Amino acid sequence: MSKTQNTLTPTIITLTLTEPESEGALLIQRGDLAHMSQFPYTTGIDFTALIQQALAALAVIESDPPVIPDEPVRKTTTRAITPPEPLEPMLDISTKTKKGTTAIPARFVQITGGEADEAAQQQALKVAGRLLDSDLWDGKTPIAIDDAPGVLRRLDGLTDKELKVLFRLEQFAQVNPKADEDNTDPPPDDPADAETPDNPEVNGDLDAAEVLSVSDTADQPSLI
Repeated sequence: MSKTQNTLTPTIITLTLTEPESEGALLIQRGDLAHMSQFPYTTGIDFTALIQQALAALAVIESDPPVIPDEPVRKTTTRAITPPEPLEPMLDISTKTKKGTTAIPARFVQITGGEADEAAQQQALKVAGRLLDSDLWDGKTPIAIDDAPGVLRRLDGLTDKELKVLFRLEQFAQVNPKADEDNTDPPPDDPADAETPDNPEVNGDLDAAEVLSVSDTADQPSLI
């Protein structure tokens, strides 16, 4: 048979002393419970009595240990992370008046008709730059450039001042092309569609003409 040994919880006594004629502290601890007392530290003090008083106070605590509530669980709230909005593509348009480039949203400059390759796009940017330099275009109104090389040739012989005084933006680019497409009226109906066999007015006119033709022939004398 194996003998079971009872493991006793050790008692830890911590005595803190400073200079005489000052205050001392006695901490006594057993397991999770402890008691601390302070006393005047003088010469000839009875430490045995202090320790006995501390043990008695610890025994009272052990007979009715305090209930320490558990720390409440903190509720963690997860915030929905809103993905950042995608950056709008921009066009860097070279200008002489601002001595550099001006960033314009790409949706404000459209290329319609003709070629849409890299060379045509570069020419369209040059056209947009000339329109900005001459103040014909504010860079905030959508425009569509048709035949960018041809428009650029027309602009090459004109100064910015001449463009501003003598011309309008509509003479070089289409303004608000999207709005113009939305306001386009549908094509008119073909008048030939009205002259169908299903049209009762047309059929009625044909029937009357046939009756009139028959009556005219009835009045004519017959040949013998």
